Amino acid sequence: MLKAIEQHLTSQGYACSRHNLGSRERLSVEVAIADRNIRLLLASDPPFYELPIFALADPHSYGRLAHVTIADVEESLYGVVCVNAPDSLSINFEQPLLVVEESLKRHVSLLGRCLADPEWNRRELLREFYSDWLRLCRSSNRRPLLANLEKPKLQKLSVYRPVKDSKQGIESHYMVHPSDNSFSDISDIYLSMVKGNRQIAGQAIVIPLEELTPAPTCSGSLEQWYIDTMETLPVKTRTELQQVFGQWRGVAYWIVFTAITVDDDRTWFALKLTCKSKKALPLSKSKLQSWTLEALPIRLFNQENTVQRGGGCLSLADKKVAVIGVGSVGCEIAHKLSAAGVRSLALVDPDVYEINNLYRHVLEQGWVGAPKAFALMVALQRQFPWSRARWTSDDLMKFARDVNLENFDLIVIAIGNPTQERLFKQYLLNENIDVAVLNTWLEGLGVGGHAVLDVSSSKGCLLCSYVCQESGTRGLVSNMNFIEPNQVMMKSIAGCGEQFISYGAASSAQTGVMAANLAIRFLEGKQSQSCKVSWKGSVEDAEAEGIKMTHRYYNFQHSLEYLPLFDEDCDACSYE
Repeated sequence: MLKAIEQHLTSQGYACSRHNLGSRERLSVEVAIADRNIRLLLASDPPFYELPIFALADPHSYGRLAHVTIADVEESLYGVVCVNAPDSLSINFEQPLLVVEESLKRHVSLLGRCLADPEWNRRELLREFYSDWLRLCRSSNRRPLLANLEKPKLQKLSVYRPVKDSKQGIESHYMVHPSDNSFSDISDIYLSMVKGNRQIAGQAIVIPLEELTPAPTCSGSLEQWYIDTMETLPVKTRTELQQVFGQWRGVAYWIVFTAITVDDDRTWFALKLTCKSKKALPLSKSKLQSWTLEALPIRLFNQENTVQRGGGCLSLADKKVAVIGVGSVGCEIAHKLSAAGVRSLALVDPDVYEINNLYRHVLEQGWVGAPKAFALMVALQRQFPWSRARWTSDDLMKFARDVNLENFDLIVIAIGNPTQERLFKQYLLNENIDVAVLNTWLEGLGVGGHAVLDVSSSKGCLLCSYVCQESGTRGLVSNMNFIEPNQVMMKSIAGCGEQFISYGAASSAQTGVMAANLAIRFLEGKQSQSCKVSWKGSVEDAEAEGIKMTHRYYNFQHSLEYLPLFDEDCDACSYE
């Protein structure tokens, strides 16, 4: 294959030869880039499932180049040029010669821009600063510091050790937290600091940098980078460091740096300084001689950064939602609302988690025998650090009578009981309670699921979905259903006496996600009108059971579309 590649590249005008890279013979390509002769060695072996790597020979002779990492191969230094994007690039692995040629073209193009445009090269070095910093951290194999930071200002931090004997999870990380913070708005994870489960390991400082220079190329140049960075700090910052923060004496200091890179993007990174005896924080080269420096990765662990990075929305943080019924559908809704950024969830369900629930619920088997709402609350708080989920074992109507429903931005009902849902709606009407309600339910045998958003200030209510399309009067069965009423849907196994409706976890999850999406749209203000939404599945299993479907099922072509809910024959709406 090497010979074939050499012949192909030669036919395309490239000057090729053979050269040893480490202990193996490699193809060498001589190219002219920005008036300089460059030698690239093919470092990858076929088959090629991503663009092959060409190593840059004698990389230090070209200065610091963006997207080029220095690698030591058997006491020789080479530059590894990053032109790959494996997750977004489709490779024609059936044409390896063309793949090599395409990779070579990309290497030449990138190196050409780095050498010909120094300003672009510098901007790219700053853009890639954190990636380059992480390379310095890999040798230590340390977990990243978790930093509860919001404002890039000079400030003192406390560094907390991992919880004793913790091997994984957030509790196994060092955490840094502002020393003057009273822990007033924190999760249970930070509460472990207050309770003393985490011991203070030392002090840290946040130092905002007005001017950022490219990251060091290797650990050996870390000290010089630190000295250069400290010497270029503004006089005011250095004075404050010396007068206030320079009074500490310790054997370890953590420094958290932050700076703007490119296009107003902010980066955070950290250093740990250790010494055998207690000394003041070193701010000059002469003071640094007895210290050891270690680059550390860092992750911002505040609500703003963590929620937004995960796709959540900060505007949902103060929304209050009640999820009534946390079975297979309700638990999915509660989980997705928490993932979206909703902190205040009231989880309402009188049932206990049973073995029969295991294959349709998100909870682990260790919760069997516990109240469903309590178990789900704990699970949500463990996954989502800022969750304020609470629970009660009330049923729907007891909850309605015992709390002020108007304190909630949205009530989600996922109990699958149309009688109780209509009773709750009638209670709201009788008591003149103004609150938005989302009802959702799942039909058996995978035929579909539904959700109804009832916004009291707009046209349409839950009872509109109970208007009989033939008579125009309110009935007892939702007109959204896909399965004809008055059919036996219950099953039993081995005559055990326990009956159930047949549906799979995928169907309940799809219904939960659909309802959660509608709930989030409403809470974000994107859906202000009452509406209904359904998803339609296969009829195959239902027909095999002899189950008859409604006309709506056969004519329905609007899966996951938000449709108007209002029915002019609804006696509850009473619109002129």
